[in-house]
Amino acid sequence: MPLFYSWNHGLRFDLQGGETSTDEYFKEVTRRASIIFQTAFTNSDHVYLVLVDWKFKRRKIRFGNFTFKQISDLNKSEVCYSKEMGLYSSKDKFDVAIIKLTSDRINFENIFTAIGHSDFPPRQPRLDNSRSLTSKEVYFLNIEKKLILQMYDDRGLDIIATDKETLRSIYERHNDLILSYDREQIDKQFE
Repeated sequence: MPLFYSWNHGLRFDLQGGETSTDEYFKEVTRRASIIFQTAFTNSDHVYLVLVDWKFKRRKIRFGNFTFKQISDLNKSEVCYSKEMGLYSSKDKFDVAIIKLTSDRINFENIFTAIGHSDFPPRQPRLDNSRSLTSKEVYFLNIEKKLILQMYDDRGLDIIATDKETLRSIYERHNDLILSYDREQIDKQFE
């Protein structure tokens, strides 16, 4: 279930703009995701970047994967790996990597570009020798603000927080990007 529907205080944004098959469309997706990220995170915020790979393997997520390459000066000792089972259903199996860092070390624009292209195979960046981004999810957890941001694909992005007041400035600043389908539910949170 998407983050927005799993929590009491959340925002859901529409990242789409223009014709889907154009370069301008994908640039707009990345631009929208990036400006929302920059509103939710300052350069000095402490962040957990969580990479979830839904393709359970015998080995952990590779250190040379695309997402890790988007983190400046990443050291192997900064990455905590785990294998999770049964989180959502008894058959779930996935690999997780967690990195604690400051947000200024993350090239979030490249990550958002890759996520935006994940449903469009000719545009997908490769994560390693054989795998694409389609089986992975990236979550940004802002430790100070107690919020989570996840861009799920080119269509949208969810942000949840422990306190709706944490979301108010993001809601007000990017109100024009709120997903129409969920606007009524979102607007009610801030009445």
